[in-house]
Amino acid sequence: MLLALTAGSLLHKSGHKYLQEAALTVIIGSITGLIFNNLGYNKYFRNLTSRFSSIFIVFLLPPIIFESGYNMNKKYFFQNCGTVLLYSFMGTFIAIFSSALMFWLVGLTPLSVDLSWQDSFAFGSLISATDPVSVLAIFKEMNADANLYSIIFGESIFNDAVAIVMYQIVLKIGN
Repeated sequence: MLLALTAGSLLHKSGHKYLQEAALTVIIGSITGLIFNNLGYNKYFRNLTSRFSSIFIVFLLPPIIFESGYNMNKKYFFQNCGTVLLYSFMGTFIAIFSSALMFWLVGLTPLSVDLSWQDSFAFGSLISATDPVSVLAIFKEMNADANLYSIIFGESIFNDAVAIVMYQIVLKIGN
């Protein structure tokens, strides 16, 4: 993480136009994963992976949400609260149902493994929450309209919560 933060900061300061910080972080993470895979840390990572969702929800997510809420412009957020809620809830539900339907239909073809409705909805809820971090960063650099920024920001916060709740509901229904 320190390497990704340092490299991202250096990349940002250098003014590189073609490689973004997110892509650089993915490249560093992929190389690190390959190194750890070849060193034989598979057992350690299996244990970590089985507990990651609870670690993420308890320790990593609250500071991220707190920092985001503390630093946002509350005036524009509350002026656009209805729009934010409409986009985040309805947009996420539409994305979940449409992607789950597509996964299920592809699972019926010989091109893919057979996917149950529960598998399709679980995967659809995992990938349906778009995360416009790079869009928000560009908006901040461009001094975009505060209303537009607050709508995109609020939608990104709420759609993550909707996706997490939908994923947990899908898992509980199947058990």
